[in-house]
Amino acid sequence: MANKKLTEEQQNQIKTLLANNEMLEKTLRETQEKGRKGSVEQIKRAQQEVIDHINSIDPTALETAKKEKKKANNIDLFGSTDVSIFDMLDEEDKPVVKTEKEDLTEPSVKDAEVPMNVDVYANTETVIAEETMFNEATSDSFAQYDVIQLPSNGQCYKNKMDRIPVAYLTAYDENIITSPNLYKDGLVIDFLLKSKIVNKDINPDDLVSGDVDAITLFLRATSYGPEFPIVVRDPDTGEQIDTTVDLTTLKPREFKLIGDENGWFEYETPIKKDKIKFRYLTRKQEKQLQKITELENNGTKAYMLDNEREMLSGAILSDKLISDADKKAIKSALSVMENWSKKLKEVNDSRFNRIVTNSLQLQVMAVNGNTDRDFIRKYINSMPARDSLMLRRYINENRPGINFDIEVERPESLGGGSFSTFLNWDDSVFLNIAEL
Repeated sequence: MANKKLTEEQQNQIKTLLANNEMLEKTLRETQEKGRKGSVEQIKRAQQEVIDHINSIDPTALETAKKEKKKANNIDLFGSTDVSIFDMLDEEDKPVVKTEKEDLTEPSVKDAEVPMNVDVYANTETVIAEETMFNEATSDSFAQYDVIQLPSNGQCYKNKMDRIPVAYLTAYDENIITSPNLYKDGLVIDFLLKSKIVNKDINPDDLVSGDVDAITLFLRATSYGPEFPIVVRDPDTGEQIDTTVDLTTLKPREFKLIGDENGWFEYETPIKKDKIKFRYLTRKQEKQLQKITELENNGTKAYMLDNEREMLSGAILSDKLISDADKKAIKSALSVMENWSKKLKEVNDSRFNRIVTNSLQLQVMAVNGNTDRDFIRKYINSMPARDSLMLRRYINENRPGINFDIEVERPESLGGGSFSTFLNWDDSVFLNIAEL
């Protein structure tokens, strides 16, 4: 019996579902490698729902997709293969390094050295033409999409692509939005980006955070309306105020910097007059920096515990008011604090947090033309404090992204008027939707 001919709408559904299935398959592999059992089961359930949906429309679709994928020499049409277009480029297409080969080894966090993995955009050339991007965007793989202007104007990337086609959220995407495990693991935005960026040659991990914010803002505002409820604290009275932000009023900050062929930017330090080449960190690199900070915080917490323990130990020796029974209880607690400190130091034994130099080691790519990582590490550790301050200020003041400064109207019951504050925009922006 011949298969029933699918309508155009059903064909579009199948293509979107197949893309989602491929995305989930890749994410499943990545999550299994990280040993996140809870998330693995959640992803498997979500993938099975997609497969069931595909089979309910066309039972032959999955098998047909597998055959087509095989014919295409295993190049994944849906962006789920581990081999991306960036990995297939010849050496001459990669960025020119002006000095000796860069050291890409990851130093130990205990040595307080930031792993210097260089992101894909900074180390490979992409030759995707803008026409290709729009051909993919206008295909019937996605029912609806829009083209998002990136706050970075593409200057942070080698290909200088300043616009990205992004599909609108669907009912299926709400499976992602309402998944508690994805919030717990900090993966909900990653899932959405992989699913909704139409051009699958773009890896969301390689987008700078300001561009990610713009895409997330688009998805949130177009799918659930521009009203975004928040709770803010009045800086004058300390009162908490329930209010709503109109997301359509949030606009990109003006970005005037021009990136070089690698997507790097130049700054001259005020004291030493050194020419610094720096980059803006991608979402993946910012997560890396956050992880390093968390590890170092274990060390600082351990030394804080040691100081408190020593102070308490001295205090109970000379105290005449406390009973012997209470002294025994305190000594037992001090023993627990000592063991806690030892465990923290096994993770990291830094006495203080190195967020300033860690950030710069990830951001600075060259000093006076020298791209050697060891040289840059030593330079950053010894650069004059004012040069460091002014460089960091320049980077922050010119950062591409959305302007999240907002004005909040104070209720008349609290005196009326208004005050300025900042909208916290992070991975929890869909959480209130998930709780409906």
